[in-house]
Amino acid sequence: MKSKTINTCSTRVLKIAFFFILCFNAQHIFAQDSLLDKRVTLSFKNENLPNVITKIEEQASCSFSYTSNIFKTNRLVSKNYFNEPLREVLNELFVKHQVYYRIRNNTIHLQNNTEKGQVSGKLTTVDGNPAPFVSVALQGTNLGATSDENGYFKFSAPEGEYTILVRSLDLKEQKQPVSIVANTNTKVNFRLSETSEALKEVVVVGNKYSITSKKESEYVARLPLKNLENAQVYSVVDKELIKEQMALTLEESFRNVPGAAPAKTGSGMPSFFSRGFQTSENFRNGMATYLRTGIDLANVERVETIKGPNSTLFGAQMTSFGGIVNYVTKKPYNRFGGEIIYTGGSWNLNRMTLDINTPIQNADGLLVRLNVSRQTENSFQDQGNNASTLIAPSISYQVNDRLKLNLDMDFLNVKGIVAGGWITGATLGKTSFKEMNLDYRQSLNDNSLVSKQSSNNVLIEAEYKISDQWISESKYAFGGGAYDDLYIFDYIWQNPSSVDRILRAFTDEKTTRKNFQQNFTGDFKIGKLRNRLVAGFDYLSASRITRYDGLGYGGKVFEPANLDNLAATPVIRFENVQAILAARNTGQNITKESTYSAYVSDVLNLTEQFLVMGSLRVDRFISDGTTNSLTRATTGKYNQTAVSPKFGLVYQILKEKISVFGNYLNGFKNVGNRIQPNGEVSIFKPQQAAQWEGGFKVDLSNKLNATVSYYHIDVTNSTRNELRNNINFFVQDGKQKSKGLEVEIIGRPFSGFNYVASYGYNDNEFTRANANIIGKRAQGTPEHVLNLWASYVIINGKAQGLGLGIGNSYVSDTFLDSANTFTLDSYNLLDATIFYNRPKYRISIKANNILDEQYWVSDGYYARPQKLANFMVNMTYKF
Repeated sequence: MKSKTINTCSTRVLKIAFFFILCFNAQHIFAQDSLLDKRVTLSFKNENLPNVITKIEEQASCSFSYTSNIFKTNRLVSKNYFNEPLREVLNELFVKHQVYYRIRNNTIHLQNNTEKGQVSGKLTTVDGNPAPFVSVALQGTNLGATSDENGYFKFSAPEGEYTILVRSLDLKEQKQPVSIVANTNTKVNFRLSETSEALKEVVVVGNKYSITSKKESEYVARLPLKNLENAQVYSVVDKELIKEQMALTLEESFRNVPGAAPAKTGSGMPSFFSRGFQTSENFRNGMATYLRTGIDLANVERVETIKGPNSTLFGAQMTSFGGIVNYVTKKPYNRFGGEIIYTGGSWNLNRMTLDINTPIQNADGLLVRLNVSRQTENSFQDQGNNASTLIAPSISYQVNDRLKLNLDMDFLNVKGIVAGGWITGATLGKTSFKEMNLDYRQSLNDNSLVSKQSSNNVLIEAEYKISDQWISESKYAFGGGAYDDLYIFDYIWQNPSSVDRILRAFTDEKTTRKNFQQNFTGDFKIGKLRNRLVAGFDYLSASRITRYDGLGYGGKVFEPANLDNLAATPVIRFENVQAILAARNTGQNITKESTYSAYVSDVLNLTEQFLVMGSLRVDRFISDGTTNSLTRATTGKYNQTAVSPKFGLVYQILKEKISVFGNYLNGFKNVGNRIQPNGEVSIFKPQQAAQWEGGFKVDLSNKLNATVSYYHIDVTNSTRNELRNNINFFVQDGKQKSKGLEVEIIGRPFSGFNYVASYGYNDNEFTRANANIIGKRAQGTPEHVLNLWASYVIINGKAQGLGLGIGNSYVSDTFLDSANTFTLDSYNLLDATIFYNRPKYRISIKANNILDEQYWVSDGYYARPQKLANFMVNMTYKF
C-alpha cells in the first residue's frame, strides 16, 4: 500500500512538473511567434546595420544581442517596409546574408551559426496522395529540396527562424513559419490544394494544362483586363507549346495563330499575313524594335498577336492593318533554376542553348537570368548555310515594396547565305512554279557570298506603385540592327529556261530606334462605376544609314542563268561582286524620323457584366527626309498629324464564362509628300484603315477557351497612279476592302490531352486602284488558313511523361503578282513529335513536313522555296 501511494504521488509530481514545463515552453513559443508576427513599418536609406537594428528595436519593442564582427562593416541598407511581419524583415536583412537568429524571451540573438539542423516532411495532395517533384525552400535563401516520388523531402539548414515555401510551376504557393534547431530534425508536412491528377499533369505537361492563363497579357490593352473583358481579339502562343512543337524561330510560332500565314523577308526578319495584309515589324515587351535578323525563340516566353489595325496604342511606324506581333522575353524569377538543351537534325543542324536563373544572395531583391544559344545549319538546297549566336541577359531588382527596376538585353549575330527571292517577268506566260524547268533544290547562289547581320535590343523599365489604385511605368527601349554585308539575289523568271540574276548589295547598313514610353495605369471607382484607365505618352525616333547597290537593276551586270544548261552558266562569286562594287562610287543614304504621341484608354464597368471601352491617340510624325552623303541633297521632308480612335463593348452573358463583344478600331500609316511630273508638290494625308468587328468568347475554366469573330476593314487614302495626258500622276483616292471570319479553340477535354485549333477565312480586294489590280487580291494573302496541334501525354504509371504530338497547317493558294496571274500553290504541312518528359530531363524527336511538300512562301513581293521533310532530336537537362 505504501509503495502504491509513493508511486501515485511520484506520478502526480511528474505530471505537475511536465505541465509547468509545457506551460513555460508554450509561453516561450507563443511569445516568439507573437514577436515574429508583429507587423512593422520601417524606412532605411543608406544606413549601417547598428542603426537598422536600433530602429527595429524601437518599432517591435524588442532587443538584439550580437557581436559586431558578424556584420560586413561596409554594408549599408536602403529598404522600405510597410506593415510587414518582423519575420519577413529579419529574413531579408539577415538570413540572406548568412546571419541567423534565435528568439529567447523578447531578445533576438544574431550569430554566424555554422551548426545545422534538419527539416523533413511529406507533401500530399488534397485527395490524400503523395505530391512528387514539388519544390520546398526556405524563403530568402537558396536552401531547400524537391520532394521525391513518394512526396518526402529532407534538407539541412543553419539554426534559425525561417519561412518555408512550397511551389511547383503553376501551383498555388504555400508557406508557413519553421524553427530550425541545431542537431534536431524538424518535421513539417504540407497538404496542397491541388489534386494528384492536376499535380501529375503539371509535372509531365507543364503550364499548358492551365489553358486559361495562356490568354492573360499585360501588353495587349496595356490594362489589367482578362480575355473575356477585352473587346479585342488576340492570340497567345506560350513557351510550353513552343517547346512541345520544338519551334526555333518566331515565324514557326505563327502556325498557331488564327488566319496567320507565316512568311519571312529577304533579310530573314519574321513576317506573316493576316486579314489580307502583311507585317514584318515586331514589338518586344510592348516596345519598338528595329531588327535586321530573325528572332531566336531561346529568349522568348510567349508570342502575342493582336489582330486588326492597332495604331491607337502602338502608333503608326510599327503598325500593320492586319495586326501586330509582340514577343515577350524570359524574365528572372525568385529561385535558382534553368536548363541546358541540345538539338540536332537534318542538314547538319547543331544547336545548344542555356537558360540559367539565380537570385543574388547578398543583394536584396536582385534576380539575374541568362539565355544563350548557338546554332549552325546548312540549307536543303545545293548552296546555303547559316550560323547564329544569341546572348540575352536579364536583371530584375525589387528596390522596395513600391519600386521595381528591370533591365533586359539581347544580342543576336547571324552569318550565312541569304536565300534568293523569285519573281516573274511580264513575258513569262506561266501560272505556277509547277510549270517551270527548275530543280527545287537548286539555289543559283554561291556559298562565297556570306552576309553578316546583327540585331540588338536593350530595355530599361521602372515600375512604381503610386498608391493602391495607381501605377507609374517608365520604359526606354533601344532597338538596332546592322548589315555588315548583305547579299540578296532577285531571280526574275523571263521565260521557262532563262532567269535574270540581280544582286541587291547592302555593303553596310545601321538602323536604330529609340523608344521612350510613360504610362500611368489606374484601377479606381467613380461612384459605383469601376474604371481601368491608362494614360501615357511616347517618343519614337528612328534612323537608318544604308549604302545600297542593285547590281542588275538599270543595266545588265550578270549573265542570265540558263536552266537548260546550268553547267555553262557562270557562277557569281564574292570576288566578282567586290570588283563591281569597287568601281562604283555609292554614297550613304541617311534617313531620320520621329514621332511624338499621347494616348488614353479607359474601360468602364457599367455593370459587373457590361463593359465599355473608349481610346484615343494623337500622333505627330516628323520626317527629316533622306540625305545622300555624296550629293548632300535631302528629299522627303514632311510632317503629319493623325488621330486614331478605338471603341469597344463587352457583355458577359455568363460572368467569367461567355461574353459577346464588338469593336471599332482605327489604324493609320504616314504618307509622304510627292513631287508630280509637272513639278507641283502634293501633300497627302495619312492612309487610314477602319475595322468593325464582333464575336463571342468562351472560357470554361481549364477545359475550353474559344474565340469566334467576324471583321470588316476599309482602307482609304491609298496612293495610286492616274494617267493624265499620257503622264502618270500620283493621286490619293485608293481604296481596299478586307473581311473575314476567324475561329480559335484551345481545349483540354481530359487530363493529358491538349489541342489548339484555328481557322481563318479572308476575302480582300482593291476597290479603287490602278486598272490592272482593281478587284484583285493583295499579293501573298491566302483565302483559307487552317491550323491544328494536338498532344497526349501519359499521366500515370511507369510510362508517365511519355507523349505524342501531331499537327497540321494548311494554307490555300496565294498570288505572287499583283495582277493575280501567277499562283503559289496551296500547301499542307504535317508535323509530329514523340517526347518523354521528366522533372529533370526531356527527350524529344520531331518530324517536320512529313508529306515532303514542295511549297513556296511569299513576303508580299518575292517567293522563296521552303524546307522539305526533315527531323530534329532534342535533349534537355533541367536543374
